[in-house]
Formats: sequence, C-alpha cells, structure tokens
Amino acid sequence: ATLNGCEMGEAKITGAYGLPAKYVIHTVGPIVHDSVGDREEQALRNCYYNCLHTATKNHLRTVAFPCISTGVYGYPPDQAVEVALRTVREYLEQNHEKLDRVIFCVFLKSDKELYETMLPAYFPRAFYHPT
Repeated sequence: ATLNGCEMGEAKITGAYGLPAKYVIHTVGPIVHDSVGDREEQALRNCYYNCLHTATKNHLRTVAFPCISTGVYGYPPDQAVEVALRTVREYLEQNHEKLDRVIFCVFLKSDKELYETMLPAYFPRAFYHPT
C-alpha cells in the first residue's frame, strides 16, 4: 500500500525487513494465458531491466532474481530464461562497473537445468559460478 501498487514491468524498492537482505526490489511480471506475444516478452524484459536499474540507482552491487512470471503467471520457463539472460547481459554490457554480482535463484530442478544449459550462451564460463 505504501508503494501505491506496482504496474506490470515496473520495479520499486523497499527495506527487506526480516529477510536476509538489505532491500527487496518488487516487480510485477506478465501473465501468460495461451502463448507469449510481444507484449508479454517486453513486459518481462522490463521487469528485469527495471530491477537492475533500480538496484544500480540505489548503489546496490548484488541482485538476486527468482524466475519472474514462470509460476502461476504461466510464462514458459524455457522462454523466460532467454529473456532474463539476454536482458541481464545487455544491461551489464552498458553498466558492468555498477554491479558485482547477479544471482539467478531457482527452486525447481528443471529451472536449474535450463539456466545451466543457457548461461554459457550469454556469459562465458569465467563470468559465472553455478552453485
């Protein structure tokens, strides 16, 4: 309520309160009903980009992302990983000096496998550390 909501693709920052972090950057991803169109893809891209921009604007050096919109919002994980990695790569190409680490935090084994498969296409192995 204190943020006055958050529109799809926007990002807003708050304290982390009881979480093991200093801040939480909130975003609202697109809902996919049948298939991903340009609107949904751009909205997901905006989520990642605006979160990164919010982090650097607030002098944060590390960002951790969940798989935005892939759960009940229905964005196909194999398509979402491409948008996430491409957007982060493009952002870092322009702002590499502003961030030290970007973490992709996944919970499903299938998501872990997608990221492990796709990371090398966007980031040379020297730049990432799978854990």
